[in-house]
Amino acid sequence: MQNLFFFSRARLFARMFTGTLLLMLSVVSSVLLLAATGSSLAYAASGGASFSLQPVTYDPHNPVTQSYFIFDSKPGIVIKNRVRVTNSGTAKGTVGLYAVDATTGQTNGAVYLNRDDPRQDVGAWVTLGVQQLTLTPGQSKIVPFQVTIPGTIRPGQHLGGIVAENLTQQSSAQTNKNSTFQINVKSLTIVAVQVNLPGIPVEQMAASGVQAGGQNGYQQLLVGLSNTGTVMLKPSGSLQVSDAQGQVLKNIALKLDTFLPQTSIKYPVTITGQGLGPGNYQAALTLMYGQGQVLRYTTTFTISQQQVTQVFGSTASQTQAPPGLPGGNLFGVPSWLLILVGGGFALLLLLGGNILFLRHAASRGKGKLATARPQQFKKPLIR
Repeated sequence: MQNLFFFSRARLFARMFTGTLLLMLSVVSSVLLLAATGSSLAYAASGGASFSLQPVTYDPHNPVTQSYFIFDSKPGIVIKNRVRVTNSGTAKGTVGLYAVDATTGQTNGAVYLNRDDPRQDVGAWVTLGVQQLTLTPGQSKIVPFQVTIPGTIRPGQHLGGIVAENLTQQSSAQTNKNSTFQINVKSLTIVAVQVNLPGIPVEQMAASGVQAGGQNGYQQLLVGLSNTGTVMLKPSGSLQVSDAQGQVLKNIALKLDTFLPQTSIKYPVTITGQGLGPGNYQAALTLMYGQGQVLRYTTTFTISQQQVTQVFGSTASQTQAPPGLPGGNLFGVPSWLLILVGGGFALLLLLGGNILFLRHAASRGKGKLATARPQQFKKPLIR
């Protein structure tokens, strides 16, 4: 009886394994067939004009000036210089040239404002000799410009940029077997213009509160930060989060990119691992920057049930790990859903494989499969 049970079970597993293998081979063959017949998405992009900007002259003692402009000057001075505009693309095109201000991006780092945004700093100081050019592939032209620095202006570092906007409409097409749709692409190239004005450099950071935020399973704390000094900074440090009883729950390392002077942001700090539930918390911020400067800031903040629901959804009875981060999963999908889908897929493979095996065996003229009697098996003991 015991041997009969062993061989029946082994035959059942073999049957499922063989059938599953056949089913998987069938699926792979179908995928390869789809690819061969062109049913998958294909990307089609046509060549076009592509523009680049580069300083005509540079300071050999400062290699970065080969890539962007750095002017050490004084208030009330007019600086004259030139920029090379090149069409490095494969088609003739028209480019628009204009200047913009820079600011600190919400996730830190220098970013440049749009053409229609007000210009109050370097973007307002730059005057280009030409606002539009048409160039053939490989052709370059040198465009003169001047920077007029106001007579009354704060000392320190100022940042803006010269923008080359491709005015020749570019597009890319996404196609499949039954449809095609087109995406228009706006192409911009920017060369930075940094102006350094004399004065005692002031390195100073300030913090202005912490509040809860985030969405789509990613919980964040928004930390109010300002560079109230006169020079660019690259702060680094940590944010420590404790509960109302003083127990440390999170200790998150921070490393910010370029933070422009006289700008403020709400810097998003993503909570990894187990999320923070509704309640009162204390945040302790430590940032090192400049020449040995340290910002230490402590504050309290509250997370409401509504904020937790906004991040994790209305069905969340308790906080959970943000997907796609340590404590979550690779695909950004809740673990319970992956388990459910994976289990269902495995069951389909086993059932489908079993059916395929039976058909395969029947087609080869094999005899009937032995079946076990009900009394040969006992119901598993569930504890």
